[in-house]
Amino acid sequence: ASKVEINAQSSITYNKHNWNDSRNVSLDGEAYFEVAKGSTFEVTTPNGIVRVLGTKFNVKQRDNTFEVVCYEGLVQVFYGSYTEKLSAGNRLLILDGKLVANEKENITEPSWINNQSTFKSLPYKEVIAEFERQYDITIDTQNVNDSQLFTGSFTHNNLDVALKSITLPLQLTYTKTGKTILLQRE
Repeated sequence: ASKVEINAQSSITYNKHNWNDSRNVSLDGEAYFEVAKGSTFEVTTPNGIVRVLGTKFNVKQRDNTFEVVCYEGLVQVFYGSYTEKLSAGNRLLILDGKLVANEKENITEPSWINNQSTFKSLPYKEVIAEFERQYDITIDTQNVNDSQLFTGSFTHNNLDVALKSITLPLQLTYTKTGKTILLQRE
């Protein structure tokens, strides 16, 4: 009765022969889980572990990013020696090994499920990396400060609209050549 949705360039693995005894999923990337009540359910990533009993939550593990958002119920997050319990509406974000945010969220599910990526004060390089995953393209950021913080979103189903969404707020221009996009300062 549990459900999982997997984001672009993400994968999960589990042992179906041992599933009734050990509900453990290994995640590489990002996934949204709706877990039916029952025995303990764990999501293991290279960055940390999330343990739940019955809830809705999102786990994002990408390079140096580890983010867990609880939408319903309660999850327990293990990151190295750090342990945190998140109740519904709470978010934990770790970037480059540092706790960046542990704050309230007022949404009921991750935006990517509805074909949109949303960012709140994240380095621009995180936005670019997600853009490249969603559109399977390469972005060259010559002379662009990719550590500047970005708040905004882009759609997953219209490349031109999405490009405008991530370039106009920062006063950038772009040039498309095949599967490569060059971003430049205006």
